[in-house]
Amino acid sequence: MSTYECDGCGACCGAYLIFASESDAAREPRIRDEGRRLADHLVTERWTYQLFPLPFHSSCGFLDADKRCTIYETRPEVCREFAAGADPCQDARRRAGLPPLSVVEVSGQSRNADAGNSASRTTGH
Repeated sequence: MSTYECDGCGACCGAYLIFASESDAAREPRIRDEGRRLADHLVTERWTYQLFPLPFHSSCGFLDADKRCTIYETRPEVCREFAAGADPCQDARRRAGLPPLSVVEVSGQSRNADAGNSASRTTGH
């Protein structure tokens, strides 16, 4: 298993469709205000609001000018589940012209705790 630490580049936030659920919106009310509610026939348990792509946005509208998530503590589950260093992360970085995320050397303990706007993930990749 390899461990990666997110460097907060924001590439994933502009590379993939981002949808949020009603429970995500209950946790973060700005999702209702700034996301696009899907038509009833498209709503699922995990998909109620579209956050990216939206007109006139090149990435998720919750990123600030420094590509930092302004709702990190209350971000949608899909964002919480996105694994730093996994294939989708590395692909988003490649498409953004960034180098691959490097494996973090861990001696004796796992570094898998979220810290501020940086997250560590252990993946099988």
